[in-house]
Amino acid sequence: MIKITKTPGHTHNPPICLTMILLGVLSWQMVGCSGGTSTATKPSDFDTPLEPVNVGGDGDLYDANRLLNVSISLPEADYAAMKAEGRTLASTARECVPEYEYTEFKATVTIDGDTMENVVIRKKGFLGSLSPSRPSIKLDFNDLHDGRTYQNMTRMTLNNNRQDPSNARQCMAYDKFRAIGIAAPRCNFARVSVNGEDLGIFSNVEPVKKPFLKRTFGDDDGNLYEAQLADFGTYLSDNFEKKTNKKENDRTDLMSVTDALQLPDTQLAAVLPQLIDVDEFIDFWAMETLLGFWDSATGNANNYYIYRSPDDGLFHFIPWGADTAFVGTHLFKPDSGPMYRNLSIAKRLYDIDIYRDQYHSTLESLLENHWNEEELQSELNRIRQLTGTSESSFETINQFIFGRGVEGEDNHIASQRQRLAAALSGDETPGNSHVLQDVAANCSDNPITTELTADITSTDGTDKGVFRFTLPNGNNVAASLTYAAFKVDSLVYSLADFTSPSVVSLLLIGADINDNFTPYVIQLYIEVSDYKPGTHALHGLATNLLLFEVDESAPLGINTIAMGRQAASPSTA
Repeated sequence: MIKITKTPGHTHNPPICLTMILLGVLSWQMVGCSGGTSTATKPSDFDTPLEPVNVGGDGDLYDANRLLNVSISLPEADYAAMKAEGRTLASTARECVPEYEYTEFKATVTIDGDTMENVVIRKKGFLGSLSPSRPSIKLDFNDLHDGRTYQNMTRMTLNNNRQDPSNARQCMAYDKFRAIGIAAPRCNFARVSVNGEDLGIFSNVEPVKKPFLKRTFGDDDGNLYEAQLADFGTYLSDNFEKKTNKKENDRTDLMSVTDALQLPDTQLAAVLPQLIDVDEFIDFWAMETLLGFWDSATGNANNYYIYRSPDDGLFHFIPWGADTAFVGTHLFKPDSGPMYRNLSIAKRLYDIDIYRDQYHSTLESLLENHWNEEELQSELNRIRQLTGTSESSFETINQFIFGRGVEGEDNHIASQRQRLAAALSGDETPGNSHVLQDVAANCSDNPITTELTADITSTDGTDKGVFRFTLPNGNNVAASLTYAAFKVDSLVYSLADFTSPSVVSLLLIGADINDNFTPYVIQLYIEVSDYKPGTHALHGLATNLLLFEVDESAPLGINTIAMGRQAASPSTA
C-alpha cells in the first residue's frame, strides 16, 4: 500500500500538495498473491431451463469498421472488488510465479442496444495491462445461460489498451499476421462503460478458444498451449499452460520439440520440420520483427499460443497480447533488436546458415510487399476517426513507422524500414539474443523482506525527508532527501503519457547519513486517476514501487534492490 496525505503549501512540480507516507513491505526476491473465489454460480437444477438464443442476430462481431457500444452494470461492491484484483510486479518476477485466479461476478450487459442478464464477468491481465481504474474484461454469455451467444459468439475479450494510447496496435498487428497467412485473432473496437462510467476505447479481440481453432485450422481437437514467459526446455516447458485436452494432460508433444533442440544443427534441420511448421514459423518470426513487437514470442518468450493441429501433426504459432507491437525498443532487453531471437527456436535457426538466410529473405519480402507507409498512415487515420482518439496519442507509433527528424540531428529517430535495412545490410548490428535459462525453478525460496518507510515533504521547491529500510546484510539505511538535494533535484515529478491512463512517476533520491552519504533511489508509479490523497495498493505496473542503489559501474547507473510486495498497516504521520 502507498498512503498519500495532503499538506498545505506550494508543491515542487506535482499538481497537488502532499506529504507522502510510503508504507510497504518490499521483497528482495519476489512474492506472489493468492487468487479469489467465484461468486457467479450455475443455475439450480430446480430452475426452468433457459432456451438457447443468439442475441444480436447474425452480425459480424469483429467487423473492422464497427465501433461497439458495450454497457455493463453490476453491484458497486463487486465492481470495486473486481478493479482491485491483480498481481504485483514482485509476484510475477519470482522463479515460480504463483497461480492467480480472478473472481467471477454476474453482470447485465448491453451491446449496441441488446441487453443480456446474468453474464459472467471477470478482470483479465497478467501485468502490463493491469489497471485499478480501467480493467481489461472478459465476458461469458453462455456460462449461466446455456446456449446463449451474442452474434454467434459465446465470449468477448475487451482489452483496455493500457500500453497503447493510440488504441491501434493490437488490431493493426493481427491484421498484418493474417495478411501473410498466420492464424491470428480478429479484432475491432468498443466503447465500454461500467455502471455509467465511460472507460473509453477498448480493443475487442477474438478469444483464442475452440471456435477460433475451428475457424483457422479446420479442427479444434489438438493441444493448445498459452505461453507466458515460456519456451521449450526440460523445465521451461512447464510454463506452457495447457488450454485444451486438460484432463488427459499429455504434454509429450512439448518434450519432442525440447529433445529436438538438443540435437546438432544437421540433425535439427532434419527433425524440427516434423514437429513444427518451420516455414510458417519463420514467417511468424519475421512479422514479429517487422512489427517491432518486443513483448512477443521471439522478442520476449511471451504473449503467444502454440497449437498442434491433428491435421498435419505440427505446432503452429499464434500471436497474442500485441499491444506492444509497433514499438521496437525492448523494454527489458534493449540490445536485442531489431532482429529478435529471444526464443530457443529462433536462436537455433538463426545460427544455421540456411535458416538465417530464409529469415532474412522473408524479412526483405515483408518489407517490400507488406510494409507500405502510406497504407499504414491511412489505417491510422481510419482508426483515429472511428475511435475519436486524439492525434497526439499516435506520436510514438508514428515515430516507429515514419521516423523523425534528419540523421545527425539530436532529435532524429530512424524509421522501422531504415532500422531493418541497416541490420539486413550489415551496417547495424541485428542485436543480441537473450533466451530464458532452462533450469529448475526454486519454488521454495523464502524472500528476504524489509519494511520501507518514508516521510517526505516538498514545499515551495524545497525537498525534505528521509526513507528508511534494512539491507540484506543487516545494515540500516536512512536515505535523506535533504542531504541529497545539495547535489541533485531529490524529488522529481514526471507524467508518463505512453500509457492510458497516464502514470505519475515520483523519483526520490536520498543520501544515506549512516554510510558516507551513499545514494539510494525510490521510483514510485501511480495512475494519474489515483494520484490524490489516500491509500493505494500496489497493482501491476500501474501502481508500483522500486528501490535502487546508485552504481555508476552498472549499465544504467543503478542496481535494483527491491520491488514493492505488499503493505504493512499504514498509519498517518
